[in-house]
Amino acid sequence: MPKTKFESVIFTAVTAWIMVYIMTLYNTVLAAGVFVNETFLIALKGMWLEFVIIFLCAHFISSPVAKHFAFCVVKPGDRPIAIIFAIQTFTVVSQVALASILGVWHGYGFTGQFVPNYLMTYCRNFIMALPVQLFIAGPIARKLFRLVFRRETKGEGKQAEEKA
Repeated sequence: MPKTKFESVIFTAVTAWIMVYIMTLYNTVLAAGVFVNETFLIALKGMWLEFVIIFLCAHFISSPVAKHFAFCVVKPGDRPIAIIFAIQTFTVVSQVALASILGVWHGYGFTGQFVPNYLMTYCRNFIMALPVQLFIAGPIARKLFRLVFRRETKGEGKQAEEKA
């Protein structure tokens, strides 16, 4: 997992990109009522403003909030996967709350029906975002992160010295 600010920014950007693309694809299908090959390109072309906004919200708002609430549920000594799932779950809760404001503006505009539109948008997006984060975006981002930021484990350093 990220150890430096730079690593944290990269990890957040990768995770946000994956989530925004999949959620844009999902919402495009819901809006159009049809899922065809062209939908993949439409989502890719239409996601960039949302990506920037969601990345900034994730980095500056959701990540600190998610870690705070996650560590009310888990402790630093708990199994790493429990900590990861707790942080991911609270990240989804807070990110969907923020992204749904953008979704309401994009889908309905800010009207007198904001509250019902917001609640409907939040619920519709949350049921997709949580499994996507836990089972697709999170694992892919962690795998990419491990590939790019390879770290020597405690035993590897000694083994390398002994071979030399």
